[in-house]
Amino acid sequence: MNKSEYRQKLLLITYGVVLLVCLLNYNFIGGVLKYLFKLIYPFIIGGIIAFILNVLVRMIEEGLLKKLKKGKRVTSIILSLGFIVGFVAIILFILIPQIQNASQIFIENIPEYQQNIYKLGKKIGLNEKELEIINLENKELKTEITNLITKNSKNIINFSMGIANSLFSTICDVFIGLVFAIYVLLDKERLVRQFKKLLNRATNSKVYNFIMKLGNLSYLSFSNFIKVQVIEACILGGLCFLGMVIIGLPYAATVSVLVGFTALVPIFGAFIGCIIGAFLIFMVSPLQSLIFIIFFLILQQIEGNFIYPRVVGGKVGLPSIWVLVAVIIGGSIGGVFGMLFGVPAMSVIYSLLKDYANKKKEVKA
Repeated sequence: MNKSEYRQKLLLITYGVVLLVCLLNYNFIGGVLKYLFKLIYPFIIGGIIAFILNVLVRMIEEGLLKKLKKGKRVTSIILSLGFIVGFVAIILFILIPQIQNASQIFIENIPEYQQNIYKLGKKIGLNEKELEIINLENKELKTEITNLITKNSKNIINFSMGIANSLFSTICDVFIGLVFAIYVLLDKERLVRQFKKLLNRATNSKVYNFIMKLGNLSYLSFSNFIKVQVIEACILGGLCFLGMVIIGLPYAATVSVLVGFTALVPIFGAFIGCIIGAFLIFMVSPLQSLIFIIFFLILQQIEGNFIYPRVVGGKVGLPSIWVLVAVIIGGSIGGVFGMLFGVPAMSVIYSLLKDYANKKKEVKA
């Protein structure tokens, strides 16, 4: 047995032993991996924030601050953060007063809603005992709610504490991620140079060139996707506003801004805006809320089947059908972040497979 065969067998035995140990201790290994992921999770968020901000930073540096020589990077980061914070603040400034107004209208119309529900209950054949629950007076309703809260106070407190802890943990992770992202952006050129040197030292030229190609493809796909996703969200919000004004639905501007903002998440994100918008309109008129839902579903079909795949797919180099596949698979794996990054990730995979297939064809020819 020569040295090469001996090494291969020793490597195979080692892999087998490691795999067996992992299988026998899968709970412990899973716990360790979960703990490690929890430790690096803020930095993963920071990497995502840095990547998204980098698109804005480069646009500002190459456009607005092109002639500036000193402090370009710091200024562009501040402007990028200011733009995002300002955009979110404007949306909240528009949305919160409208929610308060709609809630007030809903409270004032509760007696009317009760009467309508009571009449509907009679029509569908509910008995008097069941109808008494619907027809409770405000004081009786408050008493029933108070009793319900008192009986379940322990569960409500535990649930509230769980939400508070989760929210606090998320805020801390995002804050750490944001600080990390700022440091990455401030020193990104040096970090890229160090990574290239390390990669060049650790791998051969073939692997190095492949990873560099993968990195360039990823950057182009992700940056193009972010740009066109913003354009697509503006198109959907504009069409929603135009349609609501024509139909005569309330809260046209508020709902359209909300739909456009949530549409930044591919394909399914706008449905979140639709649900909140339908709730706002329901406070004014349940019938108009139903009309809005029907209008939005028609608009979403037009946008999802004709506008979105062509606008986004054309920019990221991905056929329409694969855009939909990428969103579905990405959402099932990573939720909202999976939906957001599934399309550009699929674009990178598609480009690599396309290059691989073309090379094979050239060899056969």
